[in-house]
Amino acid sequence: MIEIKGGKKEQSVRRWINKSHDGKVPRGKVLDSFIDFENRVGAALDEEVSYGLFNGVLKKILAEGGVRETKTDVSAVELDSVVPIVPNVIKVEDLVFPEFKLHKTGKKIDDLFSDHEPGGGVYGGTVNIVIGESGVGKSTILLDVLSSVQDTNPEAKILYISSEMTRNDILFYYKKTPSIGKVPTLLLMDYIANGKLSEVLSVAFNGGYDIIVLDSYQDVLVKLKEAQQWKSTQAESWLTGMMITAAEKDGCAVLAIQHMTKGGTYVGSTYLKHATTAMLEIRFDLSGNRYVEFSKNRRGGGGVNKRLYYTLDKQGAVVYDSERYTESEEMNKIENKESIRQHDLTRKFEEIFLTKKPETVDSVEEPAKQE
Repeated sequence: MIEIKGGKKEQSVRRWINKSHDGKVPRGKVLDSFIDFENRVGAALDEEVSYGLFNGVLKKILAEGGVRETKTDVSAVELDSVVPIVPNVIKVEDLVFPEFKLHKTGKKIDDLFSDHEPGGGVYGGTVNIVIGESGVGKSTILLDVLSSVQDTNPEAKILYISSEMTRNDILFYYKKTPSIGKVPTLLLMDYIANGKLSEVLSVAFNGGYDIIVLDSYQDVLVKLKEAQQWKSTQAESWLTGMMITAAEKDGCAVLAIQHMTKGGTYVGSTYLKHATTAMLEIRFDLSGNRYVEFSKNRRGGGGVNKRLYYTLDKQGAVVYDSERYTESEEMNKIENKESIRQHDLTRKFEEIFLTKKPETVDSVEEPAKQE
C-alpha cells in the first residue's frame, strides 16, 4: 500500500488507489481513471479534485517508487510509459476531411460569418461561441439564423437545443416569433428527471446535423452535474469534446451560447475559448441599440471587430441594417486613407527638416614651415 500523505485532495487520491487498486497505480488512460475516481469518491469530497492534480499525484507516486497494476489487455498509451512518444507528423494533402458545407441565411450576417467565398455564410466543421448581455437577443439571433438557413436550403438538417425552456416557454416564444415554428427543437428539460441527459445529448451531437445551436453551454454543464452526478471538470471536458467531435468528424457547425459576467466579459475555460473557431458577441451600444460583432473568427478575418446593427420586425424576425454597415465601411476606408496620407506627410517633413546632415568642414591649408 502507498503512504497517505500530502494535502486533503492528494490524500483522497491516495486512499482511492489503496482501496480500489490495492495500492498500485492504475494502468490505462488517466482520464478514465479520473472519471472512475470522481464517480466513486468525488461526490463525498468537500473540495473538487482537478484532473491536473489527479494526474500529478499519480506521477508523484511513481516517482516515489510506486508500482503500476499489471494487466495484459492494456492498449492505451499509459502514464509515464517506457515507450517513447512518436509525434504524429502529417501532410495536410493526405488527410481526409468531412464535407464542410457553407450554409447561407441570405442576410447580411453571412458576410461576418465567413469571407472565404462570395456571399459568406455559416461554415460546417466549426465551433462558435456566442456571448451577450442578458436580454440582448442571443437566442433570437441564432434561431433566426436557423430559420433563415432552412428557408434558403430546406434540405439543411438543423437543430435547436434548449436547456432552459419548457414546452410552455417555447409556446410563448413561438407566438412572439412565428418563424421558429419550423425549427426542430430539443428541450433538455424533458430528460433531467430520468438521468438520460448525457445520453440524449450524445445522440443529438452524433445525429449528422448540419447546424446545431446549443442554448446554453453553461446551463448544460450545470444540468449535467446535477443529472449525471458529474464534477465540473468531467462535465466540461465531455460537452466540449462532443461539440468538437461533431464539427471535426461530421462537418457540423456548432453555435453555443455562453454566459457573461456582470462586467460583460466571457465566462468559460481558456480551453473552450481557444478550441473554438469563432466568438460572436451580441451587445448594446451606449445608446441602447443592438449589434453583432465577431471578436475572433478563423473563417472570416475580414469581418472581425465590425459592428452589424439589427432590429426586430413585427413578426420577430431579425432585420440587419446593411446600409449603416456599408456607410461605416466607407468611413473606415476614408479614415484609413487619411491616416496613410498623414503618415506620408509626417515622414516627408522629417526627412526634409529633422534629418541631420553631416557637417561640412572647409579645408584649411597649414602654414608653411619656416626653415
